[in-house]
Amino acid sequence: MSNDVSAAEQVTDVHENEVSEDQVTEYLRSHPDFFARQEDLLAELSLPHESGKAISLLERQVTILRDRGIEARQKLNNLLENARNNDQLFDTTRNLVLALLRADSITEVANVTQDQLANHDNIDACEIIIVEHPDLNVSHAVRTESVAKLKTDFSDVFRLKRTHCGPLDQEQIAYLFPAAKNTIRSTALCPVINNSEVLAMLAFGNQTDNYFNVNLDTLFLDFMGHVVGAVLDRHLADIIR
Repeated sequence: MSNDVSAAEQVTDVHENEVSEDQVTEYLRSHPDFFARQEDLLAELSLPHESGKAISLLERQVTILRDRGIEARQKLNNLLENARNNDQLFDTTRNLVLALLRADSITEVANVTQDQLANHDNIDACEIIIVEHPDLNVSHAVRTESVAKLKTDFSDVFRLKRTHCGPLDQEQIAYLFPAAKNTIRSTALCPVINNSEVLAMLAFGNQTDNYFNVNLDTLFLDFMGHVVGAVLDRHLADIIR
């Protein structure tokens, strides 16, 4: 009986004196030179590799540092790419606003909007379609359409009153982009709005599948829709008066 108790006490002592992985990790983190002082232990350590071959701790450390370096460079490249995109968005916004302020007719508003936005790197096609009005007088080159047809064919734009990204059928793409219908693979439809009224619709096309998608941040496009809407409404008000 005493032997059983002694064995149990030994097991208990072992468990009580066990060091957790967290404790080992914290110790090594606090003593980064530990293995430099334990060369014999370092020589005995090996780690499994994906190929099944054992590698030394030093080789594993080099691999981890290299992978982290690649990841850090990728994050930096992403930040730089976002910065470049933001710079371009700012330039596009500034140029469009300045050009719209100089426009003295609805025809010029339409032409300026299409020309400025079509210059953006990620926009392969851009069209503006103005909602028809009884007294509307624009150039034949400016596209107009009845609000009934636009609401029927592109109901989500009028229902949501914000930019809608998603798949369209070939008939809709051909209607929106007659000059580039065979190359457009994804689209974004932006309502041109003022005081909650849709005055026109901006259509953007990209040649890459799913470039314009439901997860895309449309803040910039929505802002453009409101800017163009404010200027367009001013010219429409002159017609009505």
